[in-house]
Amino acid sequence: MALFPFFMNIEGKAGLIIGSGKHAQEKIERLAPYGPELTVIEEKNFKESDLDSLPAFVIVAGEDKNQNHRIAELCRAKRILVNVVDDQEYCDFIFPSLISHGNLSVGICTNGASPATGVLLKRKIESQIPENIEEILDFLQKKRPAIAQALNNKKQRFAFYYQLSEICMANDRALSEEEFTELLKSAINENP
Repeated sequence: MALFPFFMNIEGKAGLIIGSGKHAQEKIERLAPYGPELTVIEEKNFKESDLDSLPAFVIVAGEDKNQNHRIAELCRAKRILVNVVDDQEYCDFIFPSLISHGNLSVGICTNGASPATGVLLKRKIESQIPENIEEILDFLQKKRPAIAQALNNKKQRFAFYYQLSEICMANDRALSEEEFTELLKSAINENP
């Protein structure tokens, strides 16, 4: 199965977790920072009517494989995205190895071929991320309106964003206001 790496806003969306063991707890901990409204039901207490509210997603982390599969089929019949922990055949989505620093999110997935390789790649990628990436991304986001106003040409604007990002990452910091202003003036003068 080839999995497309969606990044989806789940803040405020209803999520249902069925199960109460370590797998359920791990999923709760991974999801919580993204602000979904999670409901947890022990597997033995699950009723088909628990799906009537049509949650945005369901995570099944129970011990009974047959029950897990039944719940997954019920979800699919209602067009609810479902993840059955450690049972990829019954998953509409999976949890990638995730790198998260403020506005930066990087998901790594091997489509189940080698989760260990995903973990190794995560470590390698993390080692390449500047220490102050959150500060850099906040700075770059705040400067977008000024850049859009100063540079009308889309190609020129992209080239400037790229240059600005490259400088910030190479220096592992946001630029000062003077440095930014000078760089922007230079870009405007190059392509009046």
